[in-house]
Amino acid sequence: MSAAGIAVLLLSFAFDQWRDYREELAQAERSVRTSATLLAEHTARSFEAAESALKAVARVHDDADRHTYSDATIHRLLKAIHGGSPVLRSIGWVNADGDRLMSSLFADPPPLNVADQEQFLALRDGDGRPGRLYVAAPVRSRLLDGWILSVSLRLDKPDGRFDGIAGGVVDPEYFARVFRGIEFGQHDVVTLFRGDGTILVREPMDEMLLGTSLAGRPFMTEIVPSAPAGAFHAYGLSDQERRVIGYAVAPGSGMIVTVAARHDEILAIFWNGLAAGGTRMGLIVLALALGTWLLVRQTRRREQLAIELRFSEARFRDFAASSGDWFWETDAEHRFVWISDSIESATGVVASWHIGRSRVELAAPGQVTSEAWAAHLADLREHRPFRDFEYIRRGPTGDRWLRVSGVPVFRDDGGFMGFRGSGRDITELRRAEQRLHDAVESLPAGFLLFDADDRLVYTNGHRTDVMPELADQYRIGDTFEQILRRCVAAGAITDAVSDPDGWIARRVEQHLSAKGSTTVRFGGRVVEVVERPTSDGGIMVLRFDITALEQAREAAQAAHDAADEANRAKSEFLSSMSHELRTPLNAIIGFGQILKIDREKRLNPDQQQYCDHIVKSGGHLLSLVDEVLDLAGVEAGRLRLSLEPVGIAGVVREAVRTMQPVASGAAVHLHKLPAPADLAVRADAQRLRQVLLNLLSNAIKYNRPDGTVTVKVEEPGAGVVRISVTDTGAGISEENRKQLFVPFQRLGAEFTHVEGTGIGLALSKRLVEAMDGRIGVTSELGTGSTFWIEVPVSSVPNNADEGVIAHLASPLAAAGGYSVLYIEDNPLNVSLMAYLLETLPDVTMYAAPSGQIGLDLARAQKPEVIVLDLNLPEMDGFEVLERLRRDPETATIPVIALTASAMPNDVRRGMAAGFFRYLTKPLKFDEFLAGVDAALSRPAATHPDRPIEGRGTGIGR
Repeated sequence: MSAAGIAVLLLSFAFDQWRDYREELAQAERSVRTSATLLAEHTARSFEAAESALKAVARVHDDADRHTYSDATIHRLLKAIHGGSPVLRSIGWVNADGDRLMSSLFADPPPLNVADQEQFLALRDGDGRPGRLYVAAPVRSRLLDGWILSVSLRLDKPDGRFDGIAGGVVDPEYFARVFRGIEFGQHDVVTLFRGDGTILVREPMDEMLLGTSLAGRPFMTEIVPSAPAGAFHAYGLSDQERRVIGYAVAPGSGMIVTVAARHDEILAIFWNGLAAGGTRMGLIVLALALGTWLLVRQTRRREQLAIELRFSEARFRDFAASSGDWFWETDAEHRFVWISDSIESATGVVASWHIGRSRVELAAPGQVTSEAWAAHLADLREHRPFRDFEYIRRGPTGDRWLRVSGVPVFRDDGGFMGFRGSGRDITELRRAEQRLHDAVESLPAGFLLFDADDRLVYTNGHRTDVMPELADQYRIGDTFEQILRRCVAAGAITDAVSDPDGWIARRVEQHLSAKGSTTVRFGGRVVEVVERPTSDGGIMVLRFDITALEQAREAAQAAHDAADEANRAKSEFLSSMSHELRTPLNAIIGFGQILKIDREKRLNPDQQQYCDHIVKSGGHLLSLVDEVLDLAGVEAGRLRLSLEPVGIAGVVREAVRTMQPVASGAAVHLHKLPAPADLAVRADAQRLRQVLLNLLSNAIKYNRPDGTVTVKVEEPGAGVVRISVTDTGAGISEENRKQLFVPFQRLGAEFTHVEGTGIGLALSKRLVEAMDGRIGVTSELGTGSTFWIEVPVSSVPNNADEGVIAHLASPLAAAGGYSVLYIEDNPLNVSLMAYLLETLPDVTMYAAPSGQIGLDLARAQKPEVIVLDLNLPEMDGFEVLERLRRDPETATIPVIALTASAMPNDVRRGMAAGFFRYLTKPLKFDEFLAGVDAALSRPAATHPDRPIEGRGTGIGR
């Protein structure tokens, strides 16, 4: 052969090798892309199954919240759901704080908080897609000593707020077993990525790569976005070997599966062929005939390889169509000729045991209906594809429920070769279905299930617990309305007696809406009916017998009504007692004050002291009345507080100023340490002052001569202000300190000369606690005591003197030159008022013993101020006030209420009615003059119906 011929032959050989090289690579790309597509489809179905299981968990969570299922019932339902999912290792849910509440593994799960884990943060903060499965990056579990995947769904409250997550644990080994079920090269790698590029599973495993992300690499930024499936060439992540990589995006879930094969393994046949071809070409140069024969042999071998690759590709495609946990092939006689090794891990029986046997031979007789077997055998005879055929296989490890799918396989000439398909062990699913059935039967309620056509398809044994005589009315296949009409016709439903058709129409409408719950009365029983839609368009109905609960509620309501009636009676008694005590006290204290004035200087020192005793004793009795009323109001829950920013410096300064004369009279030194001027607390100013005055009064009363009382304001931290009152008295023993705040407990002081009621500290404690504060005491015998209160710091800056009632002078009232109309039916009270007003220059008082006379005098005399008692004969003070307001001639005259009705409800009613001031008896002259002064100084345009409350008439606070 000439050199030109040899050159042509070598060029032809080189071209063939180049073409073979390209064909080998192209074939490898198709193979890895097809494998990736098959595994991606299987992955998508696996995560769909996990998502369905978690949605079932979410429904159990919602129903458990509404119907207060017991933990045992919830655990049984979770185990039932878990048993039906081969993908999940465990399921459960956590609350909005990340605390695990329920688990399929534990009836009483040990404490676990996942608030810092990826899936919880993503679903809580909105990064996860609402209503869709969220797959977290793999983590290594110390408890399980292995890697796990967490899948989760967001749980929401009815108003849409975050309520926790329903979660499950996926064993990555599940996917690894599936990946190993398909035959690959020795060094091929299968990787499962999350949609953001995070590596979830890798087979063979490389722990260094699990959880890492390729988010910024060209694979995620360029290759995957270009097509849902494909192939490319790159270096391996761990071994840096040149590889051809096939990828596919799992439909629906966004997961990515890659299958990577090494170049040297893919091209092994090519390189071997190239070496052989080179040898052959050498031989061709020596002997053309031998070279020709070798070339023909090489061509035939390549064609055979192409046939084998097409056969493998078809087999992988068939595997994807059948979608199971292991793969199998049968011959034309339907006997197994090949089964993947993964069947052993699924069923416990090795693959070789099945070879040569048919499905009919392996099936347990009598467990599958004859119709189902006949349909399956017809599919086999007619060479039709079949899907999800279920039967029991008898084997060395016992009976197992299997679900198989398959497709027929034909030769190129059309001849039938057998079936290929996949299988799945569903024994645990069947057991889970039985457990779910048992769980439904164990529910403490009637359970009914209606299909999309509203026909009854299932009911548990509790459906007739309420009325057993209705058992025949619940017939499978009947609609809800048919069942309802039969029950109404039987007279079983009390609510439908008056209007059967109208009630049925409303009840059917409620049923079809499947929202919330309703109450139905069956004879003497009360039943709560809860209805919810199912995923397939049906309706689930739960019926609870709440007769005992309803009876208990009615009994509780009756008890509540009785308690309200008792409180009303108590309030009426206290109001009556207060009124009856204040009326004579008004005369005692009032005339005592008149005697003390002693305008004509007729009283000697002893008589002046007697007058002091009268006024002081009357004030003490009045203080006792007020404290009893306050304490009763607190205990009855009628105390109303106005919590607002109050300047603490002003309150303390005013209390010290008020108690300074008392301290001086007792030879006690009263000191106030400086307090921050801008410090404010959140409290009721009047009640805070009342508590502080009580503490100061006790510190002075129980002190020693020449002793000291110190008031201190400080901020100990934690957002509170502490006011402490320290005395130098005898101190309090630890045993007595335990009884300090008990009402009417004076700890032996009742046998001394020190006056008191034993109510002050008990009332102070309740008032401080009502203002969200605390009160306490430290004491040392022989040294003294420190009583302290703590109240919250105000978040709003406040003027230091805010809330302090200033004792302003009354220049206008004291100057005289005005007239007062006093409408009062008690002559003693009229005499008292007349005598007091006589002490002022040029003040004219008109007295009216009834409301009608008072109206007439008001129109005739037009006084500057009207003082009005509320408890008048024939016409009470409220009606008199209303008539004064309606009359244009008297509408602008300020009216001051002066009454013995001092209950809080009385004061609120009076202020709402429009009194200018509301003063309670006994009369305190300086406060009365302050009210008159305010009335005289008000602008002429000010309407009198804008009241100013003034409950302060000798009330000892």
